[in-house]
Amino acid sequence: METINTINNTINIYRNIFIEILCYFFGAVPFCYIIGKIHSRKDLTKIGDRNPGGWNLIFNVSKFWGIIGSLLDFSKGLVSYFLAYRFSQLELVAILGGCAAVAGHNYSPYLKFSGGKGLAATIGVFFAVNPFSLAVFGAVIVTSIFLLRNMIWSVMLAIIFSGIFLWAWESQGLYILLSIILLLVVIPKHINYTLRLSQNFKIRKEESVKDLFTPKIR
Repeated sequence: METINTINNTINIYRNIFIEILCYFFGAVPFCYIIGKIHSRKDLTKIGDRNPGGWNLIFNVSKFWGIIGSLLDFSKGLVSYFLAYRFSQLELVAILGGCAAVAGHNYSPYLKFSGGKGLAATIGVFFAVNPFSLAVFGAVIVTSIFLLRNMIWSVMLAIIFSGIFLWAWESQGLYILLSIILLLVVIPKHINYTLRLSQNFKIRKEESVKDLFTPKIR
């Protein structure tokens, strides 16, 4: 009996690892980049802010297809979480699956480990865990944008407060882990490495809120 349990545990471990790998490669599919190529033969990595994500697609290719692309990116986090939970029945595996999808989006092997900034996929993960967290995420990021005019701080605070909300709502420390992993995966993609690190985190970094939403090389 002990041998059988050991074998089952080993199988479960490898199954869960395989699930995380699948989530990563699903998240890595560059939907917005593909749409840009098909719709107008534009390479998102060479126009706008050179980010192969939904916002660049909206501004420089098509608003309609940009929204579609953003929804597909959103689905990366959402679908990965639910599929990981469906096949493992473990919340930890589901959380890591969602994070793996965001990592795949940000560091896609299909784009030479380049990628988007992971915001839509991150929102998809939080929505999958608890739809109410989307309201927290939205309220914090909008408020921070208007008060701080710095996208890095806005995204960071939205992730942190969403994790705290989930921890308080579900009474599970796993959601603090979720926030930590997402911060490590998402925030580096928002940093402009041509500037000093302190400049990136400067409060009221942009002159206006509009500047935050205009795709440009920062």
